[in-house]
Amino acid sequence: MPSTAHGERDRLDNIEELLHELNDWQRSLQDSLGDKRRLAGNGWLDLTNDTLRRIAELDDDLHVVDFDPEWVAEFRGLLLDIVRATQTKEPLDAYDKLLLNTEAIRHLLRDAVDGHVRGGEDNVGTMVEQLTQWLPRVSQAELAQLMGISTRQFQRWAASSAAPSRRAQLVARLIAVLRRSWTPEGVVAWFYRARPSLNGQAPVDVLGDPAYEQALLLAVRQGRAQHGS
Repeated sequence: MPSTAHGERDRLDNIEELLHELNDWQRSLQDSLGDKRRLAGNGWLDLTNDTLRRIAELDDDLHVVDFDPEWVAEFRGLLLDIVRATQTKEPLDAYDKLLLNTEAIRHLLRDAVDGHVRGGEDNVGTMVEQLTQWLPRVSQAELAQLMGISTRQFQRWAASSAAPSRRAQLVARLIAVLRRSWTPEGVVAWFYRARPSLNGQAPVDVLGDPAYEQALLLAVRQGRAQHGS
């Protein structure tokens, strides 16, 4: 998992900004539903054009090094549906499609932001600090085992400014998503449950195998959805 440093942080900042814009845009579109003149003409399109432009600009910055391919494909499919909706001659149908798809995009973007780990790209000490704040009841030994290192090495990482290992970056990304739905103990337990999508293996057994990275990222998102978040 290559380090993306400032590039990924800039894109995540753009995502946060766009999330706020989507919230404002959805409220404006809902308010316009009662204005028959705006729905009969092109007024509702005026509410969408700038947001569509911003979403499209964000699409140009989506790279598989930051976001897994399934995430990117889903995002682009929703964007294409929104563009098609704006071309309809039935404003009410377009209205429904726009609200539905932008809400789905908003959840996708929130997942991207939630999956970001402070210091996760270039500073292992900052990463360790972030993870211990997120999982206050999880021991250093448990986190070290997930990272594939000794407890003593994990303690040394806390005072280091070196770049995290590939496995450490992956573990941190998985924890960043899991923590939104599970207790600290539940987050750790997730890594030890065998999963059909991992050929019957538990996540902890394949963390060091690059071939399983995308499967792990997909599994953690699916697990979050099934847990009701």
